Amino acid sequence: MNPRVPMRTTPPTAEVIAFVNDLKAVIGRHTNLSAQEMLAGASQLVGNLIGLQDQRTMTPDMAMEVVAANIETGNETVIEGLMDTKGAA
Repeated sequence: MNPRVPMRTTPPTAEVIAFVNDLKAVIGRHTNLSAQEMLAGASQLVGNLIGLQDQRTMTPDMAMEVVAANIETGNETVIEGLMDTKGAA
């Protein structure tokens, strides 16, 4: 990737969706952790994944762009899910 070329966003593949669902299942097993602790742990994992990127093809800035874009996508997905739920009386 050329750092001067803007990153394109594409819908996730079935494999990426399955990966994210597996991660959510793991998170769901750790009910003893607070939301803040889960966020801290997940952030450490993201840091590990950034460190594993090929520095010849992805700069740290590019990696952070991927992270930021996908944080937004994740937030939107949760908000849409919350808006679609019906309250129980």
